[in-house]
Amino acid sequence: MSKTIGLLALIVMLLVSSGCSLEKPILKQHETESVSPSSLTLPTEPSSVLPGNLSSQETRAPSSPVPVLYYHSVMREENNEVRMPPEQFEEQMAYLQSQGYHSISLYQLFESLYHEGTLPAKPFVITFDDGYADNYQTAFPILKKYGFVATIFMVSSFIDGQGFLTWTQLKELSENGWDIEDHTVSHPYLTALSAQNVFQELATSKGVLEKGLGHSVDFFAYPYGSFNDEIVQAVKQTGYIMAFTTLRGWADAKTDAWHVHRVYCYADMGMSEFIRRVQNPEY
Repeated sequence: MSKTIGLLALIVMLLVSSGCSLEKPILKQHETESVSPSSLTLPTEPSSVLPGNLSSQETRAPSSPVPVLYYHSVMREENNEVRMPPEQFEEQMAYLQSQGYHSISLYQLFESLYHEGTLPAKPFVITFDDGYADNYQTAFPILKKYGFVATIFMVSSFIDGQGFLTWTQLKELSENGWDIEDHTVSHPYLTALSAQNVFQELATSKGVLEKGLGHSVDFFAYPYGSFNDEIVQAVKQTGYIMAFTTLRGWADAKTDAWHVHRVYCYADMGMSEFIRRVQNPEY
């Protein structure tokens, strides 16, 4: 018995000396400069609906690029390319479903790109900038029909305004698995603002959305795709864990979490161009 105890003690000593630990490993940190501690840990996803459920047969390599589609409005308006006609939008969604694509949340994207999280074989993300009312009235039922969810990058001062989403609609979308994230208070060109005003745009909108939704808001999209190194640092310091640009291409782990690329989707782009963009990371 004493020999057994001695052997166990020796094994424990060897494990300790070799650095083995039973503690949960710390998430890999990609940029440490000026990042608040809260931004280095992935928050719990607020929604009770977890989109993109995985089957053991349908997964793909972690950190692979993912197409992040970005739209604005889903309605018909002549000579306005950011107004995607509903029938075109539905044709795109029908194609994605028929080809086995799975919509995923921003939390799933973040984990996959930067912490080797698992995703379905054909993941993609849908985002809408600004928070138009038709995102709820038109896009929501279409996406629900095809089993997809999306993200709204909401301008906080637009909430309850004419033509924009209401708090009631935002909460319903959130309860149905959508991400409601930040797009500043007033949608300015951030690079034209003073450092103090940039921080106010970022922090105030984040606080308003978090109070209204009742959960953390951790993702950001740059209005007009306008940013520079100082803006990126301000976004980090405000506590966002990921920020999205309008730069062309797929979201890729080779790019850090505050310079994420997206795929622009516009009116009358045609199905052949849409398919090209969702199939080819180098389109």
